[in-house]
Amino acid sequence: MMEQNTTADGPPDATLSADAATSALRDIGAAQARARLQARIVPAWYGPAGGAVLAIYLVVAQRLMEADRFLVQQWVVWPLAGLVVLALRRASKRSRGVIEPRSAQSRAERRKQILTILVPTVAAAGLASGVCWAAGGGAHVTVVAMAVTLGLGHWIGFVRHNAVFRHRLQELV
Repeated sequence: MMEQNTTADGPPDATLSADAATSALRDIGAAQARARLQARIVPAWYGPAGGAVLAIYLVVAQRLMEADRFLVQQWVVWPLAGLVVLALRRASKRSRGVIEPRSAQSRAERRKQILTILVPTVAAAGLASGVCWAAGGGAHVTVVAMAVTLGLGHWIGFVRHNAVFRHRLQELV
C-alpha cells in the first residue's frame, strides 16, 4: 500500500508518495530477482539420480551390445524419441507464448554453463576410459569407468549449478 501524507490544510505531499512508490517498486524488483534465482536451483536429488541413471544406462547399453541383442536398438531409440518429443513439446509451448523465448544473454549464459560442465566431464571420462584400456582392462571395465566418471561429473555439475545460484542469492541480500 502507498501511504499519503495528508494534512487538514493542504494537498497530499507528492515527494513522500513518490519516495514510497519508488521504494515499493525497488522491493518488488528485488523480490522478483530473488524468486527467479530461487527457481533456477534444482532439487538436491537431481544430481545423484541423473548421474546414476546415466551410468546405469551406459553399462546396460554396453552389455546389450556385447550380447548382440536387438534390444540395444530399443535401448537407444526410446530415450532419443523421448527427447525429441520433449523438444517438440517445448517448441510448441514457446510458439504459443506459454514459454518466453530466451534472451541472447540468457542463451550465452546457458551455453557457458553447459560447456563448463560438459567439457571437463567428457575429458575426465575419456581419460578414465583411456587409463583403463591402457592398463589392460576389457571393454566392459572401460565402459564402466567411463560411465561412473560421466555420472559423477553430471552430479558435480548439478552441485556447481546450485552453488552458483545460491551465491547469487546471497549477493542480493
